[in-house]
Amino acid sequence: MESRVFKGWNASIYVRVGSGAWQLVGQADSVSIEIATGVEPYYGIGQRIPETLVEGNEEITGSLSRAWVNVDYLALLGAGGVALTEFDLVFQAGTQAGPGPWVYVYNCKFETGTVDIPQDGFLTEDYDFRAISVHTVMGS
Repeated sequence: MESRVFKGWNASIYVRVGSGAWQLVGQADSVSIEIATGVEPYYGIGQRIPETLVEGNEEITGSLSRAWVNVDYLALLGAGGVALTEFDLVFQAGTQAGPGPWVYVYNCKFETGTVDIPQDGFLTEDYDFRAISVHTVMGS
C-alpha cells in the first residue's frame, strides 16, 4: 500500500454553482472538518463496563483559512442583510507527486467569518461552518 502525505495548504476549494457545476474559488491555507457522532456508553444497573454503545446525533463542523479575500464568501455569511445561503464545498488535497483525495461537504452554512487586515502582511480569512454530510473519494 502506497503511503502519501497530504497537506492542507495544497487544498483547492470549490463551490457548487447552479445545478451541478463546481467552480474553483480559491486555495486553502488549512482545512479542518470534525464529525461528532454523539456515541454514548449504555451501562446496565450496577455495571462498571458498558453493555453497548448507543449512537447519538451526528454533528459536522469545520473551518477553513484562506490567503485572499473573496467577497462572495461574505455574501454567504449574510453580510449586508442577505440571508444565510446553503452551499456545497469540495476540498482536494495534493502532494508534489499528484492529486489526493476529494472531500465533499454538502449542505453547508457558515457560522462565523473573520477577515484579518494586518498593518504589514497579507489579508487572511477564517471561516467556521456546519454541514449535513461529508464524503471522501480517492482519485479523480
